[in-house]
Amino acid sequence: MTITPDTDNQAAHEEIKLLTFAINNVFYGVDVTQVREVKNYEGATPVPYAPHYVKGVANLRGEVIPVIDLRKRMGLNDKQGTQDNSIMIITQDKHPAGVIVDQVIEVLTLQKRDIETNTHSLITEQSDGIIGVAKHGNDLIILLDMLKVLSNDTGNVKENIKGFQIQTQNTQKTAST
Repeated sequence: MTITPDTDNQAAHEEIKLLTFAINNVFYGVDVTQVREVKNYEGATPVPYAPHYVKGVANLRGEVIPVIDLRKRMGLNDKQGTQDNSIMIITQDKHPAGVIVDQVIEVLTLQKRDIETNTHSLITEQSDGIIGVAKHGNDLIILLDMLKVLSNDTGNVKENIKGFQIQTQNTQKTAST
């Protein structure tokens, strides 16, 4: 007797761990492997000429990281009332970036069968970071690929900072000659 693996049954039981968070009372989720840590947001130093959704840079244990306001990145209005935000540290190509959200909720383990990825009506040129929508009880959780959401942002901030450093070095050389 040969035993063949039941691939349909295996796929039905595959799980994914998500870190869930809220923005504007909407639930979002990101694969926990994309998140290095979560902290309370303590502020950022503004960077001149940065995009409107980049709050600036922050010092994370001696490492300067860009801080992105996900609410502004998604085109939403500023948060009204309390400013008790959380920041998720996302690592992209060994370069961390902070992402400000209204509230980090919990880590959930969901079945992949509860994730709807056929959401063509939601996908636009600007939303390529949306993976799908997960069903959790009566709630819907919009799944994001934070690496895609941040792919252009961290590069732009690094270039701005790099340009600032080059400008400073050239100014010093010019001043000394």
